[in-house]
Amino acid sequence: MSTVQQQDEWKIQKRGRACTGCALKFKSEEEHYSGIVEVEGRFERRDVCLPCWAKKPVGEAEAPADAAGRRPEIFSFWKTRMPKIEQRRLEDIAAMVEFFKKLVERPSEEPSRQKVTYLMALLLARKRRVKLAGSKGGKLRLEKTWDGETIEIVDPPITDAELSDLRTQMEAIFEMELGTGSAGEPPAGSI
Repeated sequence: MSTVQQQDEWKIQKRGRACTGCALKFKSEEEHYSGIVEVEGRFERRDVCLPCWAKKPVGEAEAPADAAGRRPEIFSFWKTRMPKIEQRRLEDIAAMVEFFKKLVERPSEEPSRQKVTYLMALLLARKRRVKLAGSKGGKLRLEKTWDGETIEIVDPPITDAELSDLRTQMEAIFEMELGTGSAGEPPAGSI
């Protein structure tokens, strides 16, 4: 047996978002049972809500039936709780666009303002309000989706400390939560 086959054999999936028995989605912080069952010589994880778990025969080592009606033997199980699902705050994208429009209408040589403009461009690219059209000579070229016009902004060097400070300011202004990224790079998946 190859190493890859062995790895696949012992690979057990992460916590499910829904009950294996009834397919209802777990709520934030809902208690449920998780267990490892052996199916056709492989271990699989099963996450089961309390009502479905109660339906299993008392004292039996069988998991509640899954959607296909199978009742595999429980190898191991534990009671757990779904992690708290954080409610995301809604961003006011229209306000972000208006703020960005004002920044590009009145360009500045001030480094802090250039950094704010750059960060706003990345945020709006993440929200698909501007598109990256290229970069050259320390400038970032963007296409604005609202009018199709192409503009250039300065691509300033930003330290991690500055990025953290700018992120905090933007979160406060627009009541949103920003992703992480290293200095001078857009947050993951932003462009």
